[in-house]
Amino acid sequence: MPEPARRRSGAESARKVLQILLEFDEERPTRGAADLAAALDMPSSSMYRYLSVLRETGMIEEVGTGEYRLSWVFVRLAGAARAGGRSLEDTARPVLESIVEDCGETALLIKRIGWSAVCVDRVDSPHHVRLQFTPGEPMSLHEGSAARVLLASMPATERRRYLASAPELTEPVRDQLETDVETIGRIGWTESFGEVDDGIWGVSAAIRDQGRVVAALGVAGPLYRLQQNDRARIIQLVISGAEEITGALDRA
Repeated sequence: MPEPARRRSGAESARKVLQILLEFDEERPTRGAADLAAALDMPSSSMYRYLSVLRETGMIEEVGTGEYRLSWVFVRLAGAARAGGRSLEDTARPVLESIVEDCGETALLIKRIGWSAVCVDRVDSPHHVRLQFTPGEPMSLHEGSAARVLLASMPATERRRYLASAPELTEPVRDQLETDVETIGRIGWTESFGEVDDGIWGVSAAIRDQGRVVAALGVAGPLYRLQQNDRARIIQLVISGAEEITGALDRA
């Protein structure tokens, strides 16, 4: 196999291993091989091979017959992350809280992990009708305002490979997304209308650290509660909030 092809194959395998690890969460701390293979649209033979590697390296443990859980290695890794200094989440949290206090809608902090958008923190709206985003749950990179902000930050070649890998996207839709993300990358924010959930509006802006996009700050809420002037005010809150977090990261 030529060297560039070997490198691509290795990167793809590493990405799949990380996707497997991201399938574990508090709601489903144990997973079976068949369950994981179905969730990731992966052949069972490949899934067993990746699980074997994860078990050999101590990242997962087998519990019962064919069931797996994350090992205690992740407790150590979580401790290392906390000890590493003030995190993005720590820096962003006061801004999320301030935005929710100001506009009354749910504020979100979303990062790109591989080819997924992942909510890493949120502050809920005080309203009875509110959004239910699960921190740590992977989402697509082409639906929703935060996802498209993160998609726009990807290198062009990787972005094209991601879009080509999404079978639900037709060629005209992929072309339109490419056009859209060029604009998003230039202005640093975007809106969405009912892309993730029907009747939900969202706006997100890029957070940068030393010029590199590291996350998206977003607000989302039901359209029936948000008139045009409400949305315009929230857009400014989100853009200003992302700039505030960016400034704090640059000074850290």
